[in-house]
Amino acid sequence: MPVEMLTVEEAAERLKMNPQTLRRWIRSGLLPATRVGRKEYRINAADLEDRVTQPTAAQAAARTAAVERLLALRETLRGRNLSVAELLAESRKELEARGAAGGR
Repeated sequence: MPVEMLTVEEAAERLKMNPQTLRRWIRSGLLPATRVGRKEYRINAADLEDRVTQPTAAQAAARTAAVERLLALRETLRGRNLSVAELLAESRKELEARGAAGGR
C-alpha cells in the first residue's frame, strides 16, 4: 500500500493551521517528517493523523489532574443536601480555594 506523503503546506491546509506551526512541530520533534532538500519536508499522512488525535503528555497530565480535582471536590461535597444552584456555588468556591492554595 503506498504511503501518502504531504508537503507542509498540504498538511497545514488539512488541519487549517499555519504552515509555520507545523514547521515548528517538525523542528521540535512533535511531528515526524522527512527532509527533502534544504528546507522542504514531507509528512506521512498517518503520522499527521496520529499527532492530532493523540494527546500530548502535557495534555494528558492536565486532563488527569482536572479529573482528580473533580473527584476530590465530589468527595468534599458528597452528602450535603444542596440545591443545584447551591452545589454550583459551593463547587466554585472550593475550586477557587484549591486554585489559590496551589492545588491546580
